[in-house]
Amino acid sequence: MSTTLNTRKATNADIPFLARIEYEASLPPLNHCFWENLLDGTGTTALQFIEAELRTDASNWGNVADFLILEVEGKPVAAAAGYVPATEDYCPLRLSRLEAIAHELKWSRENLTTFHDRYMALWGGDLRPIFLTPQATWIIENVAVLPFARGQGFGKVLLRALLEEGRSHQHKFAGIMVINGNEVARHTYESIGFKPYQTFHADYFSEQFNIEFPGVTKFGLRLN
Repeated sequence: MSTTLNTRKATNADIPFLARIEYEASLPPLNHCFWENLLDGTGTTALQFIEAELRTDASNWGNVADFLILEVEGKPVAAAAGYVPATEDYCPLRLSRLEAIAHELKWSRENLTTFHDRYMALWGGDLRPIFLTPQATWIIENVAVLPFARGQGFGKVLLRALLEEGRSHQHKFAGIMVINGNEVARHTYESIGFKPYQTFHADYFSEQFNIEFPGVTKFGLRLN
């Protein structure tokens, strides 16, 4: 008996599901979501923050309308965002929307200031995060399959659909980024044609940002 698969664009009704997807996408290979460090002491979980971020159109890495959802037998099991990257700010948040996020989360002014200062220490300042510079006009981000549905090829189905969407918008190249050590994602992306484009190793993050981080590899794929 064949399995019924369907892809569809996300709507605001999907925000709780998309928050789960974005959270799951942030975990490998360190099993840790980077938002958690910035949220320490605010009383807000990463899932709550991501949901507020989606509700306020505050992401540079894919808002609700950018997500494609894969359904299996009518139930959503995977999603990913495909979008045209911002030209001025390629860090994760649109800081102009931070007040809206704070309002959504009912944050105190102290919480807002604490989060803002931590965010700027990591993503702002004099050193631009060059490793985030988009390598293509069509970027795929926040790719995840819910844990119970993994290992069945659903991620590849979803990614191929997003690549077709990129082609339909006349994009010539697609880009995707992987944290070094996330071999499952790397193998999935390579299996559908992505090729390594540029790697930033752990030393780069140690020297530029004074943090321990395994680094990232950017992958590219020609769409035409």
